[in-house]
Amino acid sequence: MVRLITGAGGMMGSHLYEALKDLNCDVLPTFFKSTLDPRDTITQEMEMLDVLDYQRVKKVLGQVKPDVIYHLAAQSRPDVSFKDPAHTIETNVIGTTNLLQACAELKLKPLFINASSSAVYGETMEEFDKAQEDWLMPPNETDRCLPLSPYGTSKLAQEHIVKNFHEMYPIDYVNVRIFNCTGPRKVNDFVSDICRRVVNEEFPLKVGNLDTVRSIVDVRDLVRGLVLCENIKNSTINLGSDKFYSIFEIFKKIAGISPYEVDSSLFRPTDEPIILGNINKAKRVLGWEPEISLEQTISDTLDYWRNL
Repeated sequence: MVRLITGAGGMMGSHLYEALKDLNCDVLPTFFKSTLDPRDTITQEMEMLDVLDYQRVKKVLGQVKPDVIYHLAAQSRPDVSFKDPAHTIETNVIGTTNLLQACAELKLKPLFINASSSAVYGETMEEFDKAQEDWLMPPNETDRCLPLSPYGTSKLAQEHIVKNFHEMYPIDYVNVRIFNCTGPRKVNDFVSDICRRVVNEEFPLKVGNLDTVRSIVDVRDLVRGLVLCENIKNSTINLGSDKFYSIFEIFKKIAGISPYEVDSSLFRPTDEPIILGNINKAKRVLGWEPEISLEQTISDTLDYWRNL
């Protein structure tokens, strides 16, 4: 079987590429704009592919004829989506459509593993937060989706496009709703950025909203779940952690008593007060659950920035 990864130049995609290579899989990693630190050289093994360039997408898919496509390429930052919603929609929705349309025209029949996001739940998370008796039952895959950002909206549209193509063509799919994920090589997320700034001694540490609650899954656990998604089809599934912490708790685990300042400019226009995944389906269907503790993730991320 041949696998193709889009977005392999990101934290998640690069770890997925390594995991598949460790399994001796035949895999082509592709990327367009790497989000990895420039000092990380893993992208030297990857092929350039802009998912918005339809002719290039069609050419690469025609040459590779993948049996499995891991579609991770995206504009994946909710804060950026408020500043440039058009680019977010174009990259996430049109880029996905280009891949699927090329598969259809080439008469390919891949399993399309689509990296969606917990951001599709949006306001549903707020309702869950207010219903204190439901603390142990956060939204699952059948709950309604009410995204609060252009990013979340783009991911929900992406899921529907994937389903549309499945209904029209023999393209099986898994829509994977990924919850907060971090670890070595991550940039532009709270855990990784605080780790980097602690290592660089950028004090006082500027932080945004510390009152929100998040579950954090290690990227190495996540890619293990993504690979297991090859065993299912035509399904939507949450991958995340069922352990949750306030952002302030996470900050203290990383920074200890380091001085910090709250910077209101770092607050988002809308921000879910809590993001916690119900991963019961993943446990039941994939036999998957996170194994790496938050403390281990933080330790490894600190080491990554120290050694880069």
